[in-house]
Amino acid sequence: MKGYGDEMAKKDGSEDLRIKRTQRAIKDAFYSLVEEKGFEHITVKDITERAMISRNTFYLHYTDKYDLLNRQCDDLMRTLFFKVGKQLRTVKRTDFTVDGIAGIISQGIKVVDEDKECYRILLGDVSADILTTKMTNIVRRSIDYIKKDIAKLSDFQMEYIVCGMTGLIKYYVTHQVDDIDEECRKFTALNLYKLIELGEKIRNKKEKAYN
Repeated sequence: MKGYGDEMAKKDGSEDLRIKRTQRAIKDAFYSLVEEKGFEHITVKDITERAMISRNTFYLHYTDKYDLLNRQCDDLMRTLFFKVGKQLRTVKRTDFTVDGIAGIISQGIKVVDEDKECYRILLGDVSADILTTKMTNIVRRSIDYIKKDIAKLSDFQMEYIVCGMTGLIKYYVTHQVDDIDEECRKFTALNLYKLIELGEKIRNKKEKAYN
């Protein structure tokens, strides 16, 4: 009998194309059903019928619909963290200008845009709490890369920024935004730059005292 590991991978280690197609069918069925009926009202049977697969095939990949939901959210967050976190790791203190910070936020929004429909469907459903919690954690982890360069933000200040970033993403995927670059610039100028400017003053003061 073919085992789980045999089905999930070829002998050369690459993922089997058939498995990719099955996972795509499950994903597409899941999102369409959540949009139509809501997560609470869909069943594994609904998903398998829509994806045209057997229940046994579904359970080769996921434990239940909750496992499927969590892993879809994790996939979205993994992409967001990889692309935004990678950019933040290269940020230097000279990048802490309105345009520099706004560019980072804008880049994050554009990463979200690649999966905008997935975000929109999940954030418009009861499953929004799960995705929002995971998204908040990812935004916080991303900001941790530059936290030390903003005069060691307090937890209170950090929460303000994290909630603001998360709110921007949620608004973007549920509304039409014509010029996201300009909107990010305005957001940064109004809400974040004074905080970073204050951090720069504190840092300079400490450096002068040290020297």
